[in-house]
Amino acid sequence: MATLDHAEEAAPGNRPGRLIFANRSTGFRVFLILSLALLPLGLVAFLATLQSSRTADLEKQAQIRIALSENARQLASTWASDASLARATMRGELAYPDDADRCGRFGEILTTQSDRMPQFALYGTESAPWCASTGFSPTRPSTLAFDVEASPKYTLTADSLDIVVPGPGGSVGLLRYSERAMTAVVASGASPVPYALSIVSMGTRLPLVETVRSGGIAGYETMSDPIGTTGLNAEITTPRTPFSAVELLSILLPLVMWASAALIGWFVVNRMLIRPLRRLERAVSGYKPGDIIEPLRGMETSAHELRQLGETFRHITETISTHDAELAASLARQTRLTREVHHRVKNNLQVVASLINLHARGQVQPDVVRAYASIQRRVDALAVVHRNHYADFEENRGISLRSLVGELAQNIRGSARDGDPVPPVRIDICPCYTNQDVAVPVAFLLTELIELSMLTDPRAAIVITLAQTSPSAARLSVESAALIETPDLVERMEHRFGRVLEGLSRQLRSPLERDRVVGRFSIEIAVIGEVR
Repeated sequence: MATLDHAEEAAPGNRPGRLIFANRSTGFRVFLILSLALLPLGLVAFLATLQSSRTADLEKQAQIRIALSENARQLASTWASDASLARATMRGELAYPDDADRCGRFGEILTTQSDRMPQFALYGTESAPWCASTGFSPTRPSTLAFDVEASPKYTLTADSLDIVVPGPGGSVGLLRYSERAMTAVVASGASPVPYALSIVSMGTRLPLVETVRSGGIAGYETMSDPIGTTGLNAEITTPRTPFSAVELLSILLPLVMWASAALIGWFVVNRMLIRPLRRLERAVSGYKPGDIIEPLRGMETSAHELRQLGETFRHITETISTHDAELAASLARQTRLTREVHHRVKNNLQVVASLINLHARGQVQPDVVRAYASIQRRVDALAVVHRNHYADFEENRGISLRSLVGELAQNIRGSARDGDPVPPVRIDICPCYTNQDVAVPVAFLLTELIELSMLTDPRAAIVITLAQTSPSAARLSVESAALIETPDLVERMEHRFGRVLEGLSRQLRSPLERDRVVGRFSIEIAVIGEVR
């Protein structure tokens, strides 16, 4: 199968793009095909709507530009006219200072402008104005930077506009236009659309007209035009033209057609193919040994091929269920047989140990008795391994090292004859488990080390510890004062125990480490893990 798959991937027709497309779900592929088929229609409608909207925007921009230019012209004309009138009044005052009605006539001329009338103050060479609006007494503007023919100076604030007009002989005039006064000037310039008009200069903005409520989703459009030679700009902001109902319909209609076609195609594919496949997938993924898959329920409207596939799965699960039942019966028989084998081995070892014990009791020579006791301890060690393996056979956790070492220590102490000194044994074993291949050499290793300690010094205490060093390893240590290196211990190691301990360490696949000063032997063994 692997060779066939590689061959298919290497075929000229199986390009990476086709492989990616083939890995997509059927519903996605149907949706993509229908979307691509309807895409040209959507693009045509979309481009037509954009062209219509742009035409309307261009017409509106032209109307707004006309309104902006007209407002800027009216403002520039009003300011220039008022400044010229103020300069003529100041020139007349200098030429005919005896005319007491000149200030009144100037005020009457401005009064005819109604709401467009600015506040004014005309100064001669004194700091107090000789002609001013009622209640208007600003500080006299400086004339150092002006000459008689200089152009007026325009200063824009957040709520007004000040025009400083230089006159002859050091005279100067100040015209202050409030927001209301300038709004009255531009109000006559009607616009076909709502707009917001402001005067802008060097970061300062003074709003005059605000008829825009909201730009909506289309947003706003801003245009600017200079106001004569004043250095000020008129800025107008209008909302962009939103889509009309016809335009929205022309945009949404292809989308509705696309959604309807995709929905119908998806419904057909989902009803006849995708939903039955998902039902079959859930039935297969939820399969448990012994169950029989019944995926045909609810698949009456599915494709005929899928119903055949479901019937095939049902036959396969029936066959697997029958085979599993046979395997379970065979496993039960094998389990009983294995349990019986371990039980008989354990009984036979106990019988051998009992026979050795009987023969040992009939001997009077100490060397022969010690030999029998040594053989009995090793047989007991092997019997302990089989007994613990048989005890944990049902749970299949392995052999408990804590129970194994405890029984070994108890049997060794029990094998001592009456009157013989028995060494105290202290055990500190972690709750670890191991398999039989490790338990047997561990039992023999402990038996050899304990016997070596007892032969060297029968009264020396023995400490057996097992500490887990990793999830799969633990260090086994046997420590006793009798295992400190002495000539007697060296002789025993060279003649007998050394070769046995080295062979057991090779069987455990780990070096046996020895601390000659403390009297400790330690080795790392494999464990199954700590049971919590």
